[in-house]
This record gives sequence, structure tokens and C-alpha cells, in this order.
Amino acid sequence: MKKLIEDRNTYKSIRTDPTNTLQRKNNKIVDELYKGKHINFREKLKLTCTAATAPRIYGLPKIHKPGVPLRSIVSSIMVPCYKLSKYIGEILQSLISGKYNVKNAFNLKDKLTNVHVCDEDVLVSFDVISLFTNIPTTLASRIIMNKWDLIQQKTSIPKKKFHEIIDFCLKDNNYFMFSNKLYAQTFGMPMGNPISPTIADIIMDNLLDNTITELKEKFNIDIKFVTKYVDDIFAIIKRNDANIILDTLNKYHNKLKFTMEIEKDSKIPFLDVCIYREKQNLLLDWYSKPTSSGRLINYFSSQPRNYKINTAKNLIHKVLTISHTQFHDANIEKITNILKNNNYPVKLIHELINQEIIKHSNHPNTQSDSETTKSAKKFFSVTYIPNLTDNFDHNITKTQNTALAYKSNCTLSRIYTKTKCPVEVHQQNNVVYEIKCNGKETETCGKVYIGTTKRPLGVRLGEHEADIRKRKSSTALSQHILTSGHTADFANTNIIDKERREQIRYTIESLRIMQKREMTINKKEDTDNIAAAYITCLQK
Repeated sequence: MKKLIEDRNTYKSIRTDPTNTLQRKNNKIVDELYKGKHINFREKLKLTCTAATAPRIYGLPKIHKPGVPLRSIVSSIMVPCYKLSKYIGEILQSLISGKYNVKNAFNLKDKLTNVHVCDEDVLVSFDVISLFTNIPTTLASRIIMNKWDLIQQKTSIPKKKFHEIIDFCLKDNNYFMFSNKLYAQTFGMPMGNPISPTIADIIMDNLLDNTITELKEKFNIDIKFVTKYVDDIFAIIKRNDANIILDTLNKYHNKLKFTMEIEKDSKIPFLDVCIYREKQNLLLDWYSKPTSSGRLINYFSSQPRNYKINTAKNLIHKVLTISHTQFHDANIEKITNILKNNNYPVKLIHELINQEIIKHSNHPNTQSDSETTKSAKKFFSVTYIPNLTDNFDHNITKTQNTALAYKSNCTLSRIYTKTKCPVEVHQQNNVVYEIKCNGKETETCGKVYIGTTKRPLGVRLGEHEADIRKRKSSTALSQHILTSGHTADFANTNIIDKERREQIRYTIESLRIMQKREMTINKKEDTDNIAAAYITCLQK
């Protein structure tokens, strides 16, 4: 990571943290949008940022590449413009071209259905080297504003204001923290910014438009077929045109450089398929990289059984649907081995494969329900408890338009070292916290105050200290300190829970107060909203 960050062409160190300045700028933009009636009050609340922190960078290993280099990811979830970037990104989705992009292997198969090749054709793939860190943001901003006629159909924001927001989201927020030092990204956009994938698609679409036009006008070259998935391009071209096309792609911008892979043994991988040429036809087979672990949800893992069954069914369905029938026998053997290695019973594996074969023979080339339909149900995330949640799930959801999505508390993230620079206690937000009373020189206290805040904890603690200094009895903490002459241990404030959902956080606060009822100095009304069922559980 240190070696990555030392790349002075991409990153530079900065002395001051711009987070607070950017947060004020974000909120000013949002307030102007609301006053101009371009967003409603609910959107204003959603886009307003009250607890931003500097984004953290970390690296994910590219295990399929020699030397296992790191892919830098910037966790931007708490960057000042995170929600505004998501909002603008949804508007910009309309600029992404449908003629080039594929969503998945199913979509690719549909596009290749009626495509044929001849002896002069060759299958190639082009890949951009580090696309996100090389996105030309100035060019991206210009391309976007040149398509204002499409954008204004999706929003009432004036053109000048929209341009200001685009520059703010694309350029001003490209900074991060690593090892307690701050850095700015001097070029491109970080992977982790919610608007980065959309901008990448817009740039790549424009690149293909320009390249195809230039090839036709200058060299009279036509590309028979071209499609892409983010920065990966698959094309069918004339064999003699390959180098000219590669050179033309590389001329688009000095920061965007492509590598080219040509079919070998009449096949080439793209996405998670391998595309074969057989005479004039193209056949697809399921493809996984040599480094693929084949690891799925283990059958013995603490997960609902239907999750495990659906995992196996989705794998079987995907492989048999995207691959040509001549590859099915070999793929069924691969599927069987993968599921066995994940401890699925052999009998169950054979049953699921047979079910899919029957369904596939009756309705070939159909996607699964999860691929083709979107449910209107509301999903709620709950912790999975074996032998308990399995029993009440159906009763809760059968009369409601809801579904429960289970999560496990036993995750790898609890075992392995955290790779991101931790956020300091006083910068953390959406927390339930505990402040101990130190008593005074001749008297120990042992009492605690429990509170909650959605803002940075340091801001809330500053308010507590100001209340005591100004002798305001606005909270149970200040009342206790002012009447007893004790001191509060603000320096060692402890975060006991984190929860973004406000009402749930208030409930957790009340439960924590009740849990330590004999020790707290909170007021009795702080727990008035707790249901009797909670009280019974706490007493037990």
C-alpha cells in the first residue's frame, strides 16, 4: 500500500483535512437545491451530511495476476458528497449506451445469438490499464454537459448548478487517509466512489463512439461486433485490423491505455464465459479463472437451509444456461465437485442437477426468477439463529408484503486484521456512548451516563462540556455534575453500540440504560418507549 501511495503521478500528500469544508459546501448545494424546489424536503434530509469523516483507502489483492498486486479501494461511504454522488449518479444512468454494454453472461449470450464469423475474423478483448485511477474527470465533465438535452429530461436542476455539482462530486472529494496521513488523488477517480462506475461507463461509451467513427473515416474499418462490461471490451474484427484498432483506442487519451488479447486455440475468455468459434458459429462455455477457489456457502455453515439450496441451484442454473449443450457433461462434473467440496450431500446435488436439466429441456435459455423479476417486497435484515428463526419466518411474512434477509455475526471480518485506517473515537457517528463519572477527590461515584448521537461523537461531547461549563441543566449528565460537584471522564468515553437507523438506535440506548439501571444517572423517561417484551428479556 505504501508503494501504491508513493506514486506521485496519482497521489500527493496534503496537510489539512478538507472534510469539514467539503461538508459545508455539500450542505450549501443541497440547501440551494431545496430552496429552488429541485428536491423535496425528504430528499434534502437524505442528501444533507452531518457526520462526514475522511475516506479510508485499503488494498484488495489481485490473486489472478503475477506478484499478487493490490487494487486500491477508497471507502467513501462517509465522504461529504457520498449521498449527493449517488443521487447525481442515478440521473446520469440515462447517458449510458445500451448498444455497447452487457449486464451479465446471460445478456452476452443473448447478444451473440445470431452473430456468425468467417475465416478472416478474429475474437479479441481489450482491457484498460487501471481505468478508475486514470478517468479524465475534466473530459468526463465536458462529455456529460454536452448531453444536457438528455439530462434535463431527468431533473429540474439548472444547467449551471448541475455542472457545479458534477465538478464537486468528480474532483473535490478525491482524497483519503492512510496510516493517519492525508492524501489527494491528483488524477482519475477512486474505486469506491459511488459515481465512479457510472462515469467510467460514460467515458468508455464515448471512447467507443469516437474510435468506431475514426476507424470508419480514416481506415474504412468496420467492427463486426463489439460489447463491453465496464473496462473490458470484447470484439469480433478482421485479423489484419487488430493493431490499427488497438492504436486508435490508445490515441483517445494519454492516460487511458489498452492491452489486447487475441483468441488462442479458437477461444477467448470474457466475463465468466469462454467464447468458442466452431466453423461460422460462436459457442459459449462457463469459465472460471485458474485462481478461482470454488468456495460457496458451506452446507454446514450457520445459514438458513434455503439459502444454501438457492446457492447451489443458482450455480447449476447459471452454468447450464450460459453454456452450450456440448459442454454440459463436463460442467456437471465440475459443479458436482464444487458442491462436494462445500460439503453438499451427493444425493441433494444430483436432485438439484436433475431438476435443472428437466426445467432446461422444457424452457431453454431462460433466466432464473432472481434474474428476470424484481420483487416489490420490503426486506428486513435480522441475525440468523439456528432452530429459532427457521420456525417463525413463515408466520411473520406470509400475511405481510415483507421478507427477512438473514445475516450471520460469525464472519471473516471478525477474525482478520482490519486493513483500513481506523476512525478515531471522537469522529465516529451514529453511536450509543457511555461516559463515566469520576466523582471527586474525597468521593468515588461509579455512575455512568448513556447517550446517543448521529453526529460525530466529539461534537456531542463538546456540547456536554459546554453545558457543564455554562451551568446548564439540559441533560441528566450536567445535572448530576453540577449538583454533586463531580467530574465526568470525557477523555475515556466508550462507544458501546453503532447503529445508523435512528429509531433503532434510540431503542438500543434505552435498553442499555435499563441494562445498567442501578448504575446510570439517566432520567427515568429515557426508557419510557421500551416495550414490555424487552423488559422481560432483560430481567431474565
